[in-house]
Amino acid sequence: MIFDNLIKPKWQHRDPEIRKSALETVSDPVIIHEIAQHDNVAEVRKAALVKINDLEIMTAIAQQDPEGEVRELATQRLKQLLCGQKDKSPSLEKRLAWLRQNLNVEVIAQVAVQGQEPELRLTAIEQLDREGLLGDIAINDSVSEVRLAAVEKLTQKSTLERVFKAARNRDKRVSRKAREKLDELIESLERPKRIRAECEAICGRLESLERRLAAENSPLLQENITVIEESKVWKQEQAEFKRLQERWQSVASEAEHEFQTRCSQTQQNIVVRFERYQQAQQAAQQREQALGPLRATKQNLCEQIESLLTELNNQPRLVDEEKTAIEQRSQALQTQWENTDKLDEPAEDRYWQLRFDRAVLTGQKRIQKLQEYHHLATTLENICTEAETLLHNNVALKPESVTDLQERWQSIFVADQANELLVTLQNRFTNTLGALATRLQEQKQQREQTVHELKPLLKDLELALENGELKTAIPLEQEARQLFQTFDSLSVTRHKSLEKRLQSCTAKINQLRGWQRWGNKLERENLCQEVEDLLTTEFDTAAELLLLTEEKQTAWKRLGPAGYSQPLRERFYQACHALYQRYREQLCLQMENLAHQEDRHPEEIARLIREAQIKWKQLGSQGHSQELWERFNQASQMAYTPCQVHFNNQAQEREQNFHKKQALCEQLETFVQETQWEQPTDWKKIYHLVREIEHAWRNIGTTDRKVKKTIQRRFQSAMQIVQLHLDAEQQRNCRYRLRLMGQIDQIIRQLQEAINIQASRVDVSDTEIRKISEAKINEAIEQVKKIQEQWYVTVPGNRRVEREFWKVFRDSCDTVFDYRKQQQETLKQELQTYLDSKIQLCEQVEALSQLTGEAIKSALVQLKKLRESWRNLRLDWDKANNSSTLWRKKIKAIEVIEERFDKACQQVDKRYHAQLANERREQLDTLRFKAAFCVELEQADTWVRLEAQLEPQALAMIQSAWAQLPKLEDPHWEATLEQRFQQACTALTGESAVKATVLSHKETLCIRMEIAAGIESPSGAAQARMAYQVARLSEAMSGGERKIVDKPIEAEEVERAWYLSGAAPAEQTLVLEQRFNRAWRAFYLRHYHQT
Repeated sequence: MIFDNLIKPKWQHRDPEIRKSALETVSDPVIIHEIAQHDNVAEVRKAALVKINDLEIMTAIAQQDPEGEVRELATQRLKQLLCGQKDKSPSLEKRLAWLRQNLNVEVIAQVAVQGQEPELRLTAIEQLDREGLLGDIAINDSVSEVRLAAVEKLTQKSTLERVFKAARNRDKRVSRKAREKLDELIESLERPKRIRAECEAICGRLESLERRLAAENSPLLQENITVIEESKVWKQEQAEFKRLQERWQSVASEAEHEFQTRCSQTQQNIVVRFERYQQAQQAAQQREQALGPLRATKQNLCEQIESLLTELNNQPRLVDEEKTAIEQRSQALQTQWENTDKLDEPAEDRYWQLRFDRAVLTGQKRIQKLQEYHHLATTLENICTEAETLLHNNVALKPESVTDLQERWQSIFVADQANELLVTLQNRFTNTLGALATRLQEQKQQREQTVHELKPLLKDLELALENGELKTAIPLEQEARQLFQTFDSLSVTRHKSLEKRLQSCTAKINQLRGWQRWGNKLERENLCQEVEDLLTTEFDTAAELLLLTEEKQTAWKRLGPAGYSQPLRERFYQACHALYQRYREQLCLQMENLAHQEDRHPEEIARLIREAQIKWKQLGSQGHSQELWERFNQASQMAYTPCQVHFNNQAQEREQNFHKKQALCEQLETFVQETQWEQPTDWKKIYHLVREIEHAWRNIGTTDRKVKKTIQRRFQSAMQIVQLHLDAEQQRNCRYRLRLMGQIDQIIRQLQEAINIQASRVDVSDTEIRKISEAKINEAIEQVKKIQEQWYVTVPGNRRVEREFWKVFRDSCDTVFDYRKQQQETLKQELQTYLDSKIQLCEQVEALSQLTGEAIKSALVQLKKLRESWRNLRLDWDKANNSSTLWRKKIKAIEVIEERFDKACQQVDKRYHAQLANERREQLDTLRFKAAFCVELEQADTWVRLEAQLEPQALAMIQSAWAQLPKLEDPHWEATLEQRFQQACTALTGESAVKATVLSHKETLCIRMEIAAGIESPSGAAQARMAYQVARLSEAMSGGERKIVDKPIEAEEVERAWYLSGAAPAEQTLVLEQRFNRAWRAFYLRHYHQT
């Protein structure tokens, strides 16, 4: 004892190696800390670091040690301790506290990745800001909460996208969270742009509003008759300003200073504009109150004149009396208007004046229009009356009269301008015309009957005249004349022979009467009288007057020289001369009227003038007068003046057309001369140019006849040259396209032959045949595509022929493409069969995954067979279709089924292992119960032990209870427990034989369970626990111990070893059992909480 203070311990020895070796026996933490911090040899400090578990000491060494290797080792040791990778790592609470107090980024990063406890990794992630590492944790960490926490810390777009893609099919929560943060990040990145765009839009809208308000013609600054009411435009502008202000408030806090200044200034200007408008509104209201009565008077007058206009619009016609009354009312209103004072506002007064004037002018036009309708309706009513009178007369009806009425009606009535009254008259006239047509038909039938009666009567008359029976002939002639008058009134054009026969009979009778009278004097006098009567008769048309005059002259000439008298001749010709003068006056009047008819077409006017001139010339000297000729000539020239202008314009237009055609000819001829037809040319451009020239030629109007043929021949000559070249190119192009079609046909034949040859081969497998056929088809398709690229049309022909040409070529190409379609359809069917087979296997495996209990234990054999079938099926398919493009396109569908099969197999394995785990758990529970039975017997001072010692029969009862316990399936377990039970029974009555190694073995098992549960060992067992961990580490480093990764399996092994271990000393049995049970419960509570 005295020399103890003089002899230093080995850890203080001068030799570093001795100090280093002495550290193996040193257990005092203070000494180890002292060596690790202050020893002057780095290797000694490094050896001491291995035995240090204190985080603060390790942190200080890692930061302050002078040697880099020591600092590096300390840092590595610190990381391992923090991650819980060492057996004697500090408690979780200490490690968490260290992480919260220190900011070593490297250490925190490793803890975030390799930390054993999720809580540790979560705390490290809270202090971690490395995007790449956080992304890896979010993808690869085994705990969902940790992955979510890592995602929460991510801020970069690329990392979030990487996490989203990786977790999309693995972790929906992480994927959804990454998607949400990615959307928020994109939103935050895009928000400044949107804010700026929104600010720009709002400022632009505000400035636009300001410009509208500031404009001179702005509705807000105009003072009009509606100034009392709020302007609708003003309301809209004010509402828009309010909306823009609300939009600006939502972005003002984030807007740039430039936009804030710009928007603020614009808003101030708009507010000023609105205030000015309010002031102008108030002033306008005051003016409105002063101008209200005068405005009401003007409005009343306008409404009265508009009411009068409404009355006019409701009237179909206007007679003279009504016209006078309305004009008086209108004049009275105009007088009142003139006596009314003007408004102070020029614009408003002009508005009322325009409104009143417009109503007055419209009324005047309406009155004039109604007057025209009245005159037109009166004329039409007269025509209707004439038609009705003609219908109800008993005299014979002439078709000319009906035709004349119809022509007069059509010349007057205008269907496009007809109102209700005119439509009524039109219907009335149409009905009357129908009745007249019916009557004409009846007269026609009567005429046929008259013809039948007249023929035998004329025969009798002619027979009487031949016999000289004048007395008999006269009544027959009178009767025939009466019948013929009726017949003549109907029609004479179809029966001139009857007329001739009657006239012959009449002439014979007159000849016979001439002997009774003195010649034809009486007939001539009658003709003179009839011509003189024509002078006083009114005719509808001049043509009718001319026709009757010519008929009378013809009748005069027919009398011949018999009964000739000079006075009668002069009388007759003087009357005829007067009739012809009257006819010439009618022609003059017609020309004069024609000169004032501006609505007629010039060509129609020219035609009427030519017809009138022809008629004038045909009259010759009859009724000729120089005065009438000058009048007619002057009227004709006046009427022809607008026609001359029209014809001059047409002549100019024809001249312009001629020049246009000349220009086209020159363009075409120049094109023909400049084009190098022998060299390759852009034929499509030439073709379209020629077609455009032809189209332009057709669209040009007519030319003068004298140059028409010349210019046409010139154009056709140049066009013929171009067309010859186009035809030649068209034929060449057709031959070229036929060659392409021949190439397609040759490809089809070669492809068909190749396919047939491959199909007939027996020395090659079907797979090889398919590969070769597919290669041939692909090669043919590529050739067809190249030929399709070579197909072109330079000069198209007939559209139908071109369509047929293209259809034949396209069908030939489609024949080649159909080979690939057929092959693809075959592959699709095979693929579908392959997928169906796989789906059936999936369904069988999924059915196995639903088994439970003992049935699931036999499922592995079936699963093995199904997996073998799956592999064989896939090998066969890969062998047959490894080069198919369809296989590569459908790989996604196959991957889905592959994934389905793998999941189903995993489910079966999971069910199987779960069943095994349940059975093991049941056996362990039985083992634990029987071991507990033994423990009751082995403990000191238990009531069972005392009862067995005091009561001899108690042992038999205990043995009987033991025999009733269920047997273990494992015979070794059962034998071991049986031996332990017998030893316990023996110990009840005698000395117990307890092995010394059992106690040490049980303590080791308690340490192992405590390590597995992650709880602290009792203070008395701390040294033993450290020794066990050091020994285990040494064995692991030397490769002697198999590392058990699955902790639940290791815990089961420890639990089984505990129950099968022998009896410990009775006084220590209870302590060990409680200690083991505490660790056992802690482990399973933690394990079930994690899973």
